[in-house]
Formats: sequence, C-alpha cells, structure tokens
Amino acid sequence: MPKPPTIRSLALGLGLSVATVSEALRNSPKVQEDTRQRVKRAAERAGYQSNPLLGATLSALRRSRHQGFSGVLALVDVTPDERTELMLFHREVQRGAEVRAQELGFRTELLWVGPKAPALSVTRLNGVLRARGIHGVIFLPFDRPQDFAGFDLTQLAAVGMDHRLLNPSLHTIQPDHYLSMRHALQQLTDRGYRRIGLCLETRKDERVDYKWSSGFLSFFRLSGRELVVPPLIVPKLEPKNFWAWFKKHQPDLVVGHEQAVIDWLAAQKVRVPEDAGFFRINVTERSKPCAGIDLQPRRLGATAVETVVGMLHRRESGAARFPSSISIDAMFTDGPTLRPA
Repeated sequence: MPKPPTIRSLALGLGLSVATVSEALRNSPKVQEDTRQRVKRAAERAGYQSNPLLGATLSALRRSRHQGFSGVLALVDVTPDERTELMLFHREVQRGAEVRAQELGFRTELLWVGPKAPALSVTRLNGVLRARGIHGVIFLPFDRPQDFAGFDLTQLAAVGMDHRLLNPSLHTIQPDHYLSMRHALQQLTDRGYRRIGLCLETRKDERVDYKWSSGFLSFFRLSGRELVVPPLIVPKLEPKNFWAWFKKHQPDLVVGHEQAVIDWLAAQKVRVPEDAGFFRINVTERSKPCAGIDLQPRRLGATAVETVVGMLHRRESGAARFPSSISIDAMFTDGPTLRPA
C-alpha cells in the first residue's frame, strides 16, 4: 500500500522547500499566489490531507515559545456616517468575544466600514486586514442589508451574526428569535396572561426575517389557544396608533421592543403591571428595569470567536460553500413589568 503524501514528499516533487509548501497550504501571504496555487493543485492530485489536531498542537507550541505572540480577530461593524459607537447590544457581543478570544490566545480589534472616515471602504478593509496580519473576521449584526461583494475572503476565516449580510455567503451565529418567542409565550400564558398582544415596528421584524411575528402567530396556532389580540406591526410605532390598538383590543400584556409603551400607558392611567404587563423582546437594550427575552449577546460573541478559531485551525477560508447556522437559545428574564409568578 503506498504511503500517504506528506508535506515533505510534496516539497520534494515540486522542488520547493518544506517551509514554502507548509506556508502555501496555510494560505500564507508570504508565498506568491502562483506558487500557492501550484502547491494546492499538487496536494489535491496527491490526495494530501492536513491533520487539524497536529496543526493546532504546533500552533500552541509556537505560542508557548513566543510569549509576545497574539493572534488577532477583527470585529466588523457598519456605519452610515462618521459615527463609530457600538449599540448596547453590540457592546455586549464585543465583550463576550473579547473574553473568549483571550481564553483562546487571541485578541479582538474593532473595525468600521462606511462611506466616511474613520470608517473604511470594503476594499480598504481588505488592505488593513492584510497589513495587520488578521485572518479571522466576525461581522457583527447589521441593522440594514449589506453587500460586501468586493470583499476578498480568499485567506480569511469569517462568520456573520445574522442574515443581513447578503454577500458573501458565510456561516452565521445568531439568536433563535422564533423559538425564543414561542418559549416566552408559553411561560407568559402559564403565568395567567390570556390577551397577549404583539406590538412591533416593521423594521424590527424584518431584520430578523419576520421570526418575531411568525413565532408569535405559530404559538397560538400550535398550542390551540385563541389569538384574541391581533398583532400591531406598523412602519412607525407612535402613541396614537398604539393607543387606538390598545383601546380596541384591551391586551393584558404587551410584547414588543418599544419600552416607551410603559409611559404611553401611564399617560392614559393604565398601571403596569397591575392593569397590563409589558415584556420586551430584547431585554439587553432596556432603558429601565423590565421583563423580557435575554438574547445572550455575550454568548453570541463567544460562540462566534470559537467558530472562527476552529476554522483557522482547520485551515478553512473563503465563502462558505454550504452555509450553516448556529442558533443560541435565549433566556426568559423576569422583571417588575410582569405580575408576580
């Protein structure tokens, strides 16, 4: 039986050094593109397969010899203007990513893409990543659809954190909004709420592929409970359209993202939680104490880091041929805007 090909045998056949072949198989920019492609073609013809466990072990050994070494992972966010300040939810994602990266021997660096400085263009982002030797990228959740068609993933391991990134195609790590809504409604109905109303702006539902509304509606359909309060989903949620809906349908609990609802109810002498409760669908961004869904942003950031680091160890780069998603379960968070359990 013939011996399996090795880096040494590939180097001998190509007339290259072992170091050059090794660097080429790792997509190192130290090796010229034509040489990298020649090595990869030869490896494919010979049936060469790298050992990811060996690669990870050697990487650990190299880090132990060079105490100053630190791999860098880029966290990429988008801004439509010159503002480069993370939203509260993104700050929590960043914190979770930072902590997990440090545990794995990496550090994170935040980069912005946008039309105005200090943000970078997509093309400039590629140049910055190459110049800084960054091979792992995490795209933070985007508020609007983004197209990074000009982004070169050839030597990068990258993941997204929602489906707002239209191009390139990447693996994603995101909350399970659909099941989170259904599980929350189960606990809320177990607590005695019978007239639960969903109250959302269209853009909030759209950015999660309508999983909030579909989870809400499917709960009633699958549980056999009657949907007595139709959802209020409008382009702009305001006191006028909210109060017209509330007065007509009299929900005993409002589920939504707009915490100003509590003030709108108070202005009409409706007490929270005595007369009607409020349950926020992203409790991380609450402006004051309330009950809601904890989407666990720190866990999301940590899982994104683990995924990219795993891809780096496996020498995976480029767009995902078969994109997959990791969904993180949310947690039900009690608070003063619900009746006691």
